[in-house]
Amino acid sequence: MAIPFATPSRVFKSRASAKAFIRDEIVRKYPLRTPIPRGAHHDFLTEVLTLHPEAQEKIGSGVDYFYIEETWRLPGKESVSRDQRAIVLVRTDGGKCDWSYVYVVDQPATAANVKSALHFALDEGRRERRDSDFASGEPVTCALTGEVIAQKHQADTRHLSPTWDELTTGFADEHGGWDKIKTHSGKDGIFRWA
Repeated sequence: MAIPFATPSRVFKSRASAKAFIRDEIVRKYPLRTPIPRGAHHDFLTEVLTLHPEAQEKIGSGVDYFYIEETWRLPGKESVSRDQRAIVLVRTDGGKCDWSYVYVVDQPATAANVKSALHFALDEGRRERRDSDFASGEPVTCALTGEVIAQKHQADTRHLSPTWDELTTGFADEHGGWDKIKTHSGKDGIFRWA
């Protein structure tokens, strides 16, 4: 049975589809050693990185930008196949570190599993709101940029204030911490709060 993977802005029906999206739409599409511009892919990578078990250490002073590098060029990875690529984070203080999206998707921290379960619980409502906005006949604009969103598939719903991280962390705190919230994957990969 497929295990879903979710971030605040995207839902994948399986971990394999999440990894394929990152590999095909980001890692293989951006030129090497060129900052990934701020926007949907930058924001999505930030969301995935926050699910890393060592997210605080990796992020440090904050995310400035990401870029793609040949893995063999990274310290300690010289023996890796020449066709492998890695995502590198450049922090706001200038520090750099690579991180594995495969590791994050395959072995998410407990908090990531809980956040995915909570996301799935709200996903239908998020889609209904998006569909309603587009069905109104009025132009739909992005709350962040003010730009018109031309097509429904280009839109998503995000929590801006409080942020998704603030909401989920508050929920976990109210219930005794991430480890106290049990989740499981049911039929068709639907997460349920157990």
